[in-house]
Amino acid sequence: MDSSNAAMACDPVVGRDPWTLAWRVFAPLAVWLMLAKTLLVMSALHAAPYAGSGSAALLQWLWSFTLLRFALALLAGLVIQQLAFPRHRWLGLPIAAGFMVALAVAASLTRASASWLDALQLWSGTAWGQLWGLAACLWRDAISLAVGVLAAGLAIRLVPARSRVAAVRVLQAVVVLLCALVGIDLAYELSTGQPASLRVLRFAATHLREMLPLIRSETTPLGLLAIAGGILLAVAWAWRERRLACAPLARGMRSNAIGAATLALSLAFFLPAPSPLLLPLLRHAESKLIDLARSLRHTPRDEARKDVMQAFERSRRPPWHDDHLILRPTPQARDRNVVLVMLESVRAKSTTLHDPGLPTTPFLKELADQGLLIEDMSAVIPRTAAAWMAILGGKYPLANERTADWVQAHGREPEARSLASALRDIGYATGFFTPTDLRFQNDVEMIDAFGFDTVKTEIELTRPGAERVTYFGIADETMVRPILDWSQAQRQAQRPFFAAIMTNVGHHDFRTPASWRKIRFEGVSNPQLEAYYNCLLYVDGILRQLVDGYRALGLLEDTVFVFVGDHGQMFDEHNARQTYNALYQEGLHVPALIYAPGMPLLVPGVVKGARLQVDILPTIAELLGYRIEGAQLPGVSLLQPVDADRRLFFSSSIDWTFLAARRGSRKYIYSFDRKPMEVFDLARDPREAHPLQIGKEELAQVRLEMLQWRMQTTLSMMVTPIASGEWALTGNGR
Repeated sequence: MDSSNAAMACDPVVGRDPWTLAWRVFAPLAVWLMLAKTLLVMSALHAAPYAGSGSAALLQWLWSFTLLRFALALLAGLVIQQLAFPRHRWLGLPIAAGFMVALAVAASLTRASASWLDALQLWSGTAWGQLWGLAACLWRDAISLAVGVLAAGLAIRLVPARSRVAAVRVLQAVVVLLCALVGIDLAYELSTGQPASLRVLRFAATHLREMLPLIRSETTPLGLLAIAGGILLAVAWAWRERRLACAPLARGMRSNAIGAATLALSLAFFLPAPSPLLLPLLRHAESKLIDLARSLRHTPRDEARKDVMQAFERSRRPPWHDDHLILRPTPQARDRNVVLVMLESVRAKSTTLHDPGLPTTPFLKELADQGLLIEDMSAVIPRTAAAWMAILGGKYPLANERTADWVQAHGREPEARSLASALRDIGYATGFFTPTDLRFQNDVEMIDAFGFDTVKTEIELTRPGAERVTYFGIADETMVRPILDWSQAQRQAQRPFFAAIMTNVGHHDFRTPASWRKIRFEGVSNPQLEAYYNCLLYVDGILRQLVDGYRALGLLEDTVFVFVGDHGQMFDEHNARQTYNALYQEGLHVPALIYAPGMPLLVPGVVKGARLQVDILPTIAELLGYRIEGAQLPGVSLLQPVDADRRLFFSSSIDWTFLAARRGSRKYIYSFDRKPMEVFDLARDPREAHPLQIGKEELAQVRLEMLQWRMQTTLSMMVTPIASGEWALTGNGR
């Protein structure tokens, strides 16, 4: 290159200090990193629509973020002010406020039960929560950028002047690479629901030929944009700033001030990270760059995965399976009807069953006195759809992210084996009833996969003017008559029936129908807890109506009733108000009972021992006089004893955030090393208030067992039979 060309390529610009140079080099990474994290936070709060869902689904998804509504109103106010009142800048905010009120009025017209003022108040609170959660998730990313800028600034300052341009070019290339990694991680997580890791990317790069079909099948326009967008942004910015390092470095107070500010922000790395408050965002609270770097570390998860996959490769059999599940009659077989009621958000400690002085479920207490009370029943995952998988499928459920994979795998098949499909095969009519809207995550697909003949949800059960009690659905009373009518129709057709019922009232935000007269509960100061108690009392009355209806139809003596909670609820215990990621007893211990007045041999009493929701399916089979064949399920019939030290495992509904285990009365809660493992003795400390000090060897062993169980659960759910006694993995078993 001659001197004239060199001058054109590096025409001096005003001198800059090394820290400003470094910040300008890292600018595209900062923009792309913040944009990617924002999209992941939005997806964590509300699942992004699938590719091909259409623009309406995308707009509906964007509308769910109230923070965007306020941003839209502010933008509209500023645009209108500039166009109509250019000399009156102060009008921008009033116009934006008016625009926001108009949006609230329009929204209130679609729901008669909410006023525009209520809508605006709700939006404000939600927007603040979303803003705080986003800021908390971005904080560590800002710190990691500052650390990178500090290192880059030092490099720029220390290299010889003749090498400074080359050093900046290298830094710009590093920024392009990091933008590409962030984009790949974004595309991978939007596609799979799981964050990428450098291990995954290294494997894909070294096995590119084998991975190409999978990559092509998962490629979407959004994924391509996520990868290409960051690269193009970084390259375009590097071209724009190609003369960035040509001028001599500036010195002085300004340089020192910017360097000191960068250093101060970098030192914040050692401060505790702010909590995003919203548990779905917990996994995004760490910096994306730090997460990618940490993914190279050897973790206990890798050891557990290796052990489980090696065992599968040797045996070609998963720990549990149900692909050929059938019910084989025994001499005691009788076609009794089955009514299985799953109770929304009912925790054991808040029922009269487990606290006789608390008048929340007096009718269930009456039934338990005449039937079997299960003393220690637990949910596997504190999430409704997970309870369906455990109770109706008899299998250990998956967390939210992997459930979507299971639904996708089984949605292409006629059905997955379940209690409903097995009973249908022996002549039962099967129905699923709930007054809720199942169009949440993968709920409707899961119920469809179970193979029910009849499914009635809020859409089919609602009547004109029906009150929407919770944000998930209508009042439970609306389904009582349809359930009884359906049951009577099966009786007339001389078919035994299986009715699976899911209640609604009791779900957050703990509202009862307007016609329900609330009562005061003495000694309860928490208004939400008192509202929750009223929800339980309301549902208890609905269950009385249901059982009385079966009695009036003359079906009581021929019907087995099973009642079980789907998961519990937290009310500030352990500083938690949500359940899906809290594995304390308030969220896991649920009520359960069996009421079968037509079975005199079923002596009333209490079922002892540690039990799980996966025990329900084998229990119903035994009550009907059938044995299970063609399956290896993890559950044990409630009519059979269990070992005093039976091992139970639990998972949070958000993957890789919490696991828990029980050995007898000892319970362990593992947070993936975000904090020390908690250990409690439930026999002496049922409130889990006094953690035990346990040796490192025991903790390491229990941690490995929990991780192995988690891997085995995924493996068992994601395999399909390929030959007699052999299975193949349909996913990656992560």
